[in-house]
Amino acid sequence: MKFIKLLISYILVFAVISFILFLVTLTLCWMSYKNSLQEIERLSFIDGFVDSLVHTYFYGYLKKIIPDHGTGMGGLDDKIRLYKEKQNLSDKEFPLHKIFIIICASGFVPPTLEKIDNKRIEARQHLDPSVFNRAGTKGRLYVISVYKVKYRNLKDHITVAMEGTPQLLTVLDASIEYPELKNNKKQVIEMFYKKLSKKLADNAEFQNSYELVFYNDDPDKPATLADEIILRHIDKGLVKQQEAMEYPSSINSVNESSKLH
Repeated sequence: MKFIKLLISYILVFAVISFILFLVTLTLCWMSYKNSLQEIERLSFIDGFVDSLVHTYFYGYLKKIIPDHGTGMGGLDDKIRLYKEKQNLSDKEFPLHKIFIIICASGFVPPTLEKIDNKRIEARQHLDPSVFNRAGTKGRLYVISVYKVKYRNLKDHITVAMEGTPQLLTVLDASIEYPELKNNKKQVIEMFYKKLSKKLADNAEFQNSYELVFYNDDPDKPATLADEIILRHIDKGLVKQQEAMEYPSSINSVNESSKLH
C-alpha cells in the first residue's frame, strides 16, 4: 500500500514538472514566434524603404541624366564630350565618360565633395544641365557635378563627373522620427548600395556609364576618395600608377602611405 502511494506521489510530481516544462516550452515557442514576426516586419519595412529610395534615385534622376532621350539635349556621354570641347580637355585629362556615384558609409553626403578632401578634390563647372518639364515645374534642371581629382603630387590630375547620393540624406532625416531606421542605418546603407548596383547592372542602357563607389568616410581616418577614383583609372590602364600614386619628395612617403592604410 505504501509503495502504491509512493508511486502515485512520484507520478503526480512528474506530471506537475512535465506540465511546467510544457508551459515553459510553449512560452518560449510563442516568444520565438513573436520575435520572428517582429524580425520579419522589421526586415520588410527596411527592404521596402530601401527599394523606394533606389527606385526614386534610379527613375527620378539617373534615368533622366544618363540615357539620350532624343530631345536634342544628349545623354551623359554627349554632355561630357561637349564639356571637354568647351573646356579644351584632352581624353587623358577627362578619360572616362561616366558618372562616379559616391555612396558614403556614414550616409552623410557633404554639400560638395571637396569637403571630403579639399587638397585633392576640386569642384569644376558642372556639365550642361538636362531640362525637363516635370511634376508641375517647367524647366526643371538636372545637373551633373564635375571634379578635378589630383594625383598624390597635388600637381597632375584627372577630371571626372562625380556626385553623392542625396537619397541617403533622406535616411538620416527619417531616422529622427523612425528609430527603426536609426538603429539599422548601417544595414540600410549597405542594402541601398547592393540594390542600386543590381538595378544598374540589370539595365543594359547604363552599361559603361557609371562607377559605383562605396566609400568609407570615417572621420578618424585619412581621406582616400581621391586614391579610390584614381585607382579605378589605373585598373583600366588610363593612368600610370607610378605617376599618380607617388608622393612628392618633400613628403615623407612612408608616413603618408601608412596613414592611408
